Parts: sequence; C-alpha cells; structure tokens
Amino acid sequence: MRFYNESYMKKQLYWTQKETPAELRPMLRELGEFYPVRQDPPGDIALLFEKVNDGESCEIRISGKRAKVRYSTQARAARAVGTILSGLVSEGRSYAVATPFETLGIMLDCSRNAVMRVDHLKRWLRQLALLGYNLVMLYTEDTYEIPGEPCFGYQRGAYSAVELKAIDQYASRLGIEIVPCIQTLGHLEKILRHRAYAKVRDTASVLMVGERETYALIEKMISQWRKVSRATRIHVGMDETHDLGRGAYLDKHGYRSGFDLFNEHLAKVAQICGKYGFKPMIWSDMYFRLGSKTGNYYDPKSIVPDAVAKKIPRTVELVYWDYYHSDCAFYRDWIERHRGLGKEPLMASGIWTWNKYWYDHRTTVQRAGACIDACYESNLKELFFTMWGDNGAYCDHDSAFAGIVFCAEKAYGTAEPKAAALEKRFAAVCGGSYAAHVLAADLQGSVTLPSPNMWDDPIFETDFRTWAKDDADRMKEAAAGFAALARRLRRHKDSLATGNLNYAYTTAQAFADRYMLAAALLRAYRRRDRGGIRAAGRRIRGVVESVRAMEEAFRRMWMSHNKPEGIETIQARFGMVQARYREMELRIAEYLRGDIENIAELDYRCPPE
Repeated sequence: MRFYNESYMKKQLYWTQKETPAELRPMLRELGEFYPVRQDPPGDIALLFEKVNDGESCEIRISGKRAKVRYSTQARAARAVGTILSGLVSEGRSYAVATPFETLGIMLDCSRNAVMRVDHLKRWLRQLALLGYNLVMLYTEDTYEIPGEPCFGYQRGAYSAVELKAIDQYASRLGIEIVPCIQTLGHLEKILRHRAYAKVRDTASVLMVGERETYALIEKMISQWRKVSRATRIHVGMDETHDLGRGAYLDKHGYRSGFDLFNEHLAKVAQICGKYGFKPMIWSDMYFRLGSKTGNYYDPKSIVPDAVAKKIPRTVELVYWDYYHSDCAFYRDWIERHRGLGKEPLMASGIWTWNKYWYDHRTTVQRAGACIDACYESNLKELFFTMWGDNGAYCDHDSAFAGIVFCAEKAYGTAEPKAAALEKRFAAVCGGSYAAHVLAADLQGSVTLPSPNMWDDPIFETDFRTWAKDDADRMKEAAAGFAALARRLRRHKDSLATGNLNYAYTTAQAFADRYMLAAALLRAYRRRDRGGIRAAGRRIRGVVESVRAMEEAFRRMWMSHNKPEGIETIQARFGMVQARYREMELRIAEYLRGDIENIAELDYRCPPE
C-alpha cells in the first residue's frame, strides 16, 4: 500500500546507481517501495546528487527532467527527496534546505502500554527520513527481552533481539540512528513488582544503589543492547528518582546525600557503558531537583554545588528535557545552566501525545516552537522531541505526525511555517490532510471546549461538571461544540492518512453525546422534572452505542499500530464506563419509581474555588 498523496507529486522520480552516491542507495531503494522513487528509467525526473561539505545545507534545483540535489548529510538528502515529492520546488528555481542541528530526532514511548509493531515502526522511519530526522529513541523501561530475565517485559509486548536488530538495520538504511533509551535507576516499577528483583529494590520504582546484584542486572541490560544496536550512544535515563535512597537503602545504610548517591551510581553505570562501547547520556533533572529546596526541576534558585558538578563522569552527556514553557528566554537560561555544569546538553522538547486522545497541536506549537527558537539562538546542535504515553497511551500516536512535520519545518529554518507548505509536505509524506489532523486536535479542548475525560465516572461526571461550574447550560454548549467538531471530522473519517481520523471522529461524537446527556440529566434533576429525567434516561443507550463505536475505532487503530499487549488496560476503562451507564439507568429507574428519594451522586455541587 502507498501512503503518499499523488495530487502533489504526479511524476515519477528515478535515480541510477552509477550517478548516485553509495551512501544514499539503500535509502532510495527502501523509499521506492512506498513512494514514486524508482531505480533506473523509465521515470519523469532524474534525481542527481552531489555531496558537499558545508555541514548544514542542502540545495535543490529542478531543470526540465533533472532534479539536482547538493547535500551535506544523508538526512538533508532525504529531506530534499521529501521536498521534491511535496511539489515545493518550482522549475528553474533553487530551493534551500538548511538546519544547524546535527541531530534532529524523536523519542517514542514504548513503555506505557503501547509497544509499536515493527512493521508500523518501519513506516514511521520512512516518513521521518523524508522529513529530515536522523535519530530515533525507543523508550523501553522493560519492554525488551533479556536472556535469563524472564520477568523482564513479561506480558508487556517486549521487543525480541531479532526485532530490535531488524529495526536497527532498517533505520540505518534510511540514515537514521536508533539510540537505545532505557532506565538504569528509576521508573522500573514494572520489574520491581516481581519478587525476583527484591534484592535490587530500594523503593517501588527505584533500584538499590551500591548492590552487586543491581549492577549485574544493569550490565545485562546494556550488554543486550550492544548485541542488537550499532549506536555509539545509549540513554540510561535516571530521571525523577524522587525517593532515591529513602526506602530499603535507608533501612540498610542510613541516610546519605542524594547528590552522593546519584553520582556514585552514575559513575558505575558509565563504567559499564564504556565496557560495551557506549557513551551514556542521562536526563538532567535530578541534579537540579536535588539542588532545589522544593525539588522542582525548573527552580531558578536551584544550586548544583561545583563539587557535585565536577564528579559528573566525563563521558556522560546531559539531556535537558522541557515540555512546559512557552518563553524562549526560559529555555535559553536553562541551556546556559546546563553549560555551567561543564556539559553541552542535548535538548528534549515534546510533541504532546500524553494524556491525550489525539496530538495536542496548540500546546506543541507554543512550547516546542519556543524551544526550537531558543536552540537556534543558543547555537545548540542536538534536538529531539519526546512523545510520551502517560496514563495508558490511548492517544493515536500517528496523529503526532502533524507536530513532527511542523517541528521539522521550524528546525529546517522556517521561523513561521506556512500552512500551504505544511499541507503539501504532510500530504506527500504522510498521506491525507494536515489541516484535518490539526482540526482533530480540538479534541484536547479549546477556548470554548473543555479537555475531555472519557475515563471520568459518567454519573458523577466530576471533571466536566467542575469545568462547567455545575452550569447545565455551559455543559450543553460544550456538548454542542463536540458535536460540531464531529460533523466536521465526519467527511475525513475514511481517510487512509497517517492518523486514524475515524478514531478522532468517533471520539468527538462520543463526547458530544455523553456531555449532552450529562447536561440534560443535571438540569432536569435540579428542577425535579420527572419527565425531563425520564427523557434523559432514554438517551443512555444511544450514548453507550457512541462509546462502543469509539472503543471499536480505538481497537482497530491500536491493533494496526501496536502489539496487542497493553490494550487490556484501556478496554477495562471502556468496560467501566459502560458498566456505570447501566448503573445510571438503574438509578434513574429507582428514583422515578420512588424506591429512592434522591440520586445522591447528582446532589453534589462543585466545590468553590
């Protein structure tokens, strides 16, 4: 199946082995399986590549039946191909592609329920290559197999060694480096829940520093990645270990400074990395948290003592992660704070997918946009974007390609990306409409719409009623807003685009029906309007059908993207919602029969702010 949109690139591109640099041939062959890029004539436009050494730029010029690409790196060349496919290069004119970023990547969360299927990940890699990305991190806390550790990734869809090798090899052909992204201190609650790891457990999610068994386990992790990866670097995590040394370690050894424990552990992990030819990087937050009286990563009063900074192992790189600021100056300040530790940081921004049903466009544009600008101004060379799956990964992660396209456009020198160019590039590389994907992002809420929560209890409807301040009219207006969104998305629901717009459509419709019922029931109940309550009760089965339609669309989306493990968590939530609607029917019937004097769940009023 092909995913490009032929309305933008109707002509076939072709290349010849003789006139194409060897480093580009594997990439072009892989792309040719899914895009109109062929080896050897016949074809309409010949691709001609010339390697240059300026490091940042790429220039494209089309003259007649020849497209000349002067490129500095493989990522620039791949983006040039994507640019030509997008119809963004006019005949007889030069088109410049330039970025100061030596590294432009993404990090995909494969640890919070969703583990992407290898075939689907390959599709991501093709699209990322055409957009100019050259790095991918797969965030795997325990979702990779380790020989001799049967609990590691148990029932979690862990990647096998064969799968990881296949991903690494495929990415390499496309000019993308797969950098392992694991955890070697915190965020390991999924394995530490097993009795087999009792000896290495400090707290529910943090490993015990100093234990021989701890480092034996970490060595198994790192040696396994060495077997399946050609990367020179490895991300070993170590973020958000708020309770480091305060569990079993405290009982066994007594209190020790968090700075001392952290650096001691990091030095041992770095030594293991070096043994296997990896240069390690870590999330930087714990240094700043430990230096803050409030434990806040972004505390301007945080002080990291010079003595602590000097003990950070020389080989360790720091990753400054920040998804929360819209102020360019804040990012610049924190970049300099990292440099003050004697390190040139990698920047990790965020394309917002966590706690979402669909990619959050507004937040990404505001925050990642400001971050990219700050990186330009600070002359930072390495930048990647995280896509987390917090709270179950019920987001359609493919919808994030609207953000991936936007961020690439900014990173490649377009300060204010134009809608027309984004539309063309998205259509050619990802399929479908960029505008439709941005429209669907209204599922996350807007000026007039709340941020919806399908997992809230349908009878209490706590989040929605709190947002509306128990105003049934405001609740009805919000429901009408979701209904209007559903009508606009309906015409896109059968699209074969990257994001599953049918999931977006059914989700919008489910919230429209759900919130209209909530508004009608609350209004009627407050008035003790028995006829209105009865009419609201008749809406319940229609709402349940809308929720089921959303669940079915979600399942189709999930199974086409991810391994089956993890979906059970979300299906259990859908089951809860439907069970509570059955309870709502019973409560209304009991009230109308006179079996109960009131519906206690509806008597609560929103607490004052």
